[in-house]
Amino acid sequence: IPSTSRYQQNRVFLDYADRLSMKDGQDFQLLIGNVLFRKGDMFMYCDSAHFYEQSNSLNAFGNVKMEQGDTLFVFADELDYNGLTEIAVLYADAGKKVKLINKDVMLETDVFNYDLTIDLGYYEVGGVLTDKQNRLSSLQGEYSPSTKDANFYLDVHLNSMSENDTLDMYTDTLSYNTYTHIAELVCYTDIYSKDG
Repeated sequence: IPSTSRYQQNRVFLDYADRLSMKDGQDFQLLIGNVLFRKGDMFMYCDSAHFYEQSNSLNAFGNVKMEQGDTLFVFADELDYNGLTEIAVLYADAGKKVKLINKDVMLETDVFNYDLTIDLGYYEVGGVLTDKQNRLSSLQGEYSPSTKDANFYLDVHLNSMSENDTLDMYTDTLSYNTYTHIAELVCYTDIYSKDG
């Protein structure tokens, strides 16, 4: 509907699909080819999808991409978005990773949860975050693209991306800001360098 505002933060709009169909008794629309959804200023692309218009939810398949402005991109193979909780869960096919790219920051994991209400992404199955200066890996972690704050939990490892810097940190909890590149150690930490 052309007169409808497409910038309602709590609504998902279908902007485009090559083909749309819906069978009697089915509670979702089947969308195929160049599918494009919009939620506020977030765009979601995929090859095909099931769109549950009543609950404002969707399942997206193939070449999934979430895009916000020209700085935030998330790439995956499958996306499940719950319109009630406003949480998107993104999955990667075997041998691949879900990738979040926010300027110079890249986060990679197998399953990525993104809470759109508070702009927070998190993983619970192991992940790696890299920026210009450091690489951080952990079993669990979270990252906020708007504040650049990241928190890492369980089997945390920080190492410098610089060949001249031999710093390695091992801990169970670490806070980090990808803008300032400052790590805050909040529990027992082993720190190694070439000097000891």
